Amino acid sequence: MAKRTKPKRYRLDVSSQFYPIIATRKSQSLFGMTARMDAPVDRAALAAAVNEALKRFPTFAVRLRKGYAWYYFEENTAEYPVGEAGGRPLRPISGKERAGYLFRMDCKDNLIAFEVFHALSDGLGALEFFKAVLYLYAVRCGRSPEGTAGIIDLAAAPSEEEAEDAFYRYHRRVRLGDVQLKELMGTRPALIEGTLSEDGYAVSYGGVSVDGVRAAAKSMGASVTAFMCGAIARAVHNTQSRPSRDIVLMVPVNLREMFPSRTLRNFVNFVRLTFRHGECTTLADFVSSAAKQLKEKATPDEMAKFMSTTVSTERSLPLRLAPLWLKILAARIVRFFIKSRQTLIFSNLGRVSLPEGTGVRRIVFNLNVSKTSRVNIGALSLGDEMTVAFTRSVRERTLEDELFAVLEGAGVTAVCRSDSVGQPDINGTLAHNTSL
Repeated sequence: MAKRTKPKRYRLDVSSQFYPIIATRKSQSLFGMTARMDAPVDRAALAAAVNEALKRFPTFAVRLRKGYAWYYFEENTAEYPVGEAGGRPLRPISGKERAGYLFRMDCKDNLIAFEVFHALSDGLGALEFFKAVLYLYAVRCGRSPEGTAGIIDLAAAPSEEEAEDAFYRYHRRVRLGDVQLKELMGTRPALIEGTLSEDGYAVSYGGVSVDGVRAAAKSMGASVTAFMCGAIARAVHNTQSRPSRDIVLMVPVNLREMFPSRTLRNFVNFVRLTFRHGECTTLADFVSSAAKQLKEKATPDEMAKFMSTTVSTERSLPLRLAPLWLKILAARIVRFFIKSRQTLIFSNLGRVSLPEGTGVRRIVFNLNVSKTSRVNIGALSLGDEMTVAFTRSVRERTLEDELFAVLEGAGVTAVCRSDSVGQPDINGTLAHNTSL
């Protein structure tokens, strides 16, 4: 009888070690991407595309296991079951829900919904997987996409660099005593106002012209990200009934652009943009502040300090010796007392490159939220349109409406608006929105 081969094991990357530790049955760090296709989705063809893609992306073909001190990934060879889109968006993914996989791929009508547990990958790594699935799905449906521009080499074997923990490659030693924890945590910021919903999250989006955003940003001497951060901060400021606290935006920075790596795992750092109460009054003020802070904070030197702190903390003797159950208990106690340290998160995945002929009309990128981080915003650009997507745990769309008003005042008019991206809205009703 042939000897059974033990499944391969993988360490979680340094930055994701705590994601499963702080996760609960009701709360899990997730993000999602929804693609609107030009025809109803064939679920069998999509399932075949997902399972084919998993052979090229072994870091996605895993299940989560408990070790003594940390969680770890174990190779998962089960057939992936594609489901039907529905239920609360960005709800936690249970270990048994998808044959142990840590992502959810669903379809309904013309939509393909992809949700990912952040321990698996960051947005850019997940986007590479999603694009490969969309391409393979198009081929399975008999389409002939024009080339493979923007798609990972599907004929190549998975490389070690794609699976590397790039934090380990680029970190340098730092003493824990030199870590400024107070500076990392920041102070309590302004929170988004609104009525908390007990029914789940709402997800919605608006589309704006890429050229329009670029022109507005250029007119203010800023990058697209700085312009959007300034516009968001301005919108938050306008919606505060009694403004008294600083507005704090957390903005992910793609470290692959500063420290060359082809890793498909987590390799980002968050930059904290703080807009002091009373310092900014106009949109130009907010954009200028965002541009200045990004220039000062999103530098290779500052990012290297972050990586060094992250790796040194994980390697510290107390964390190496503490059993996993104790880490989980400590995390839940801390989670009970800790307060939100940001007003919202804004993540821009940038331009998405896909071959013509894949049948993808639009992709929307959503982040999950909580009772304190009540609205988070995701953006990406496909073709000549940037989608700006909102996930919110409050019923009101006040911030969303105000942001588009601010953008319109800067000459950037929304080309489309949607109540839902095909997932349930705040009242649990599926909104079939043909505009997505």
